[in-house]
Amino acid sequence: MIFKKMCNAVDSIINEIHNQKFNQELAEGTLPKEKFIHYLIQDSLYLADFSKALALTAARLSDNNQAQQFIQFSLEAIKAERSLHSQYLEKNTLLKIPAIEQSPACFMYTNYILKTASLASIEEAVASLLPCFWVYREVGKNISLKQNAKNNPYKEWIALYSSDQFDVSVNSAINITIELGNVASDAIKEKMISAFVKATKLEWLFWNSAYHQEEWLIGDKNNVACTTA
Repeated sequence: MIFKKMCNAVDSIINEIHNQKFNQELAEGTLPKEKFIHYLIQDSLYLADFSKALALTAARLSDNNQAQQFIQFSLEAIKAERSLHSQYLEKNTLLKIPAIEQSPACFMYTNYILKTASLASIEEAVASLLPCFWVYREVGKNISLKQNAKNNPYKEWIALYSSDQFDVSVNSAINITIELGNVASDAIKEKMISAFVKATKLEWLFWNSAYHQEEWLIGDKNNVACTTA
């Protein structure tokens, strides 16, 4: 089965994601608020492009049920996550909010999924989007087993990604991936696995970037634009 091969291919990466400081401290409730807010802002920027990638993929899916499901992902799942973002940001209005600009990791991830959704095979496009569903469920459920739900300041985030409702969306995305993989050639199946692995690596990079509150290391946003004589 294609999905089992995908999971086996990223087994070591998902373990590294579980062991990241960001997720360990999130589970303990000790993650500094500044790091979490930085993550939320970057995640909001990511989701704006993720939604576009979902819509682009939906338009290319020949099966109407699959296309409708991806449109549903784009509209409803993103709305729920953005609502959660607003909730946390409103609670922390006194924190210094960084400039609204994609970090290098966010930029790299969104450009990858948009490019794949536009130019790669439809099978690769779906495979590249699956980690955003599956990895978050894995992380959410893993953390939910560790965290103190009563006292953890991030309990709403944990509840969302370990919920039965999110489970339904993840399983639907997995099933569509399997359906496409079942009729794909061996060459396309390998590309699907490769896309899944790359996107999972980018998930790791995204959280690592958030923990270190990564910004661009070059350039001055206050520079005046060049003018010609």
